[in-house]
Amino acid sequence: MKNLYLCFSICIMIFSCDSENVISPDLNGKTAIRIQNVSPFKFENIVVNTQGGENMYGALTSIQTSEYKLFDFAYRYAFVELYIDGKVATIQPIDFFGETKLDTGYYTYQIGTTNSTNQHGRLSLTLVED
Repeated sequence: MKNLYLCFSICIMIFSCDSENVISPDLNGKTAIRIQNVSPFKFENIVVNTQGGENMYGALTSIQTSEYKLFDFAYRYAFVELYIDGKVATIQPIDFFGETKLDTGYYTYQIGTTNSTNQHGRLSLTLVED
């Protein structure tokens, strides 16, 4: 009987622990987006604008992932501005014509770097549905 209580207690502790991947079911119709730095560089002063809102993500070291931020809506890509070694790098969408808004849910924008030194060509963005 002691083993049953011990097993039950351990299960309760495991399922009640917080994790960065735990997803809250209550988004109230909004879209949650986090940023993952998939580059070898540190990103600073990260700003994302999806046309459904703007959020600041601060700084992320290489391979680090931010917390989710809420947007009224988002697309598979967005305006992103950040700094690498004190130099601005930007993803600047021209427009969202023909794009479909993402469904309410949780997503990750994986931000990487290219070999370009051009402010508008240095970053890449990949959407991941969480």
